[in-house]
Amino acid sequence: MKKTTYLQAILLTLVMLVSIRSHATERPVQQVTFNDFLQLVIQNNLEFIIERYEVTAAEAALRASKVFQDPELEIILPTFDGDEFGGMPSNIAFEMEVPIELFGKRRNRIRQAQAELYAAQAGLDDFMRYLRADAAFVFADALTKQLILERMSLELTQLNELMEINRALFEVGEIGEVELIQTRLEARSFTADLFDVRAGFSELLSEIFFLIGGIPSDSLVFVGEMNLRPPALTFDDLRRQALENRPDLRMAQHEQEAARHAMQLARSERFPDISLVAGYHNEEALRPGPGVRAAYAGVIIPLQFSGFNRGSYLESRARYEQSEQIYRSTVLTADVEMRNAWEQLQLLSGKRMLFTESILNDAERVRDAVVFSYQRGEVSLLEVFEAQRTLNEIYLNYYETLNQHSHSAIELSRSTGEWFVEF
Repeated sequence: MKKTTYLQAILLTLVMLVSIRSHATERPVQQVTFNDFLQLVIQNNLEFIIERYEVTAAEAALRASKVFQDPELEIILPTFDGDEFGGMPSNIAFEMEVPIELFGKRRNRIRQAQAELYAAQAGLDDFMRYLRADAAFVFADALTKQLILERMSLELTQLNELMEINRALFEVGEIGEVELIQTRLEARSFTADLFDVRAGFSELLSEIFFLIGGIPSDSLVFVGEMNLRPPALTFDDLRRQALENRPDLRMAQHEQEAARHAMQLARSERFPDISLVAGYHNEEALRPGPGVRAAYAGVIIPLQFSGFNRGSYLESRARYEQSEQIYRSTVLTADVEMRNAWEQLQLLSGKRMLFTESILNDAERVRDAVVFSYQRGEVSLLEVFEAQRTLNEIYLNYYETLNQHSHSAIELSRSTGEWFVEF
């Protein structure tokens, strides 16, 4: 009874797997190159969309910084007619007060907002630098996973063919049942490894879906070559261009400029502004006294005793000095990243050259020769398994090396800000 239930569970599981596989194959397939994938990321990545609002807010702040202070208009109208106010004099007065900012307050405020806008734009470019590198990293990983899955599927096919060969040899009495069972176990163990790789690829797809801001209706197949070419420039040329054009360095420079204008603004705000006043006054006196009519102008100068407190200015000066150190730290970080990425690329380029086409072909020939010798009874089944595993390890090591080399090239592109990666 337990055996029957166990067999039913196995059959039900197989039916479910076949059903899931059939539904997966029914989904339309979309081939995606790296340029297509990058466009999907730029258009749909939610974090990049959020980051763009920083530029929009900085543009609005720049417009707000250009606004002049509002003038004030004061109007005094005559009293209403009535017994209560009978015999009282009536008057009318107009007064306009126009504030005027002095000591470069408005100029420094505009320049600070302008520098903050440039910093926000450079920050968006820097976010794009990281986002493009992240997209390239996952694209290289996806290509690697696809190559590994393709290779392991081929290896599983070869193991199944070997199992059929052993079944035929067992039926004619050339080998014992143990060899057939060993082949079956080897194939099943390899199938389990293949499922693990598929699970890893599924996890990678989750990261890809997050980058593109959603789950597409089509199954994605990534198309590209892993043989990336190193940059034609020398390290000194790359470093010089990076120090001139890298977005985070430009952002640090603009933030330093904004801090300098903020310091100048804080210093000028210690001094008072003035207001120009102009008005007209018309008042009737009690009869028979004469009325009063007068036009006047003047200047209002506030007594800004708070300007003696240098706290705001000292704070802004500390922010400016801090921005100088931040820029120096950013330059040092960029230099260290570039040197490390360059050395990693050189090392992995040498490692990649070890895997030539002849080595891969030789591994294939050795495996085929061992299988042929096994069919003639010249070698053992364990030697066949060893040749099969060696072939699989060589290919997996080759694909992993290609992936590492691609990552090193992408990292160098990200650290220098000069994009030269093509799949």
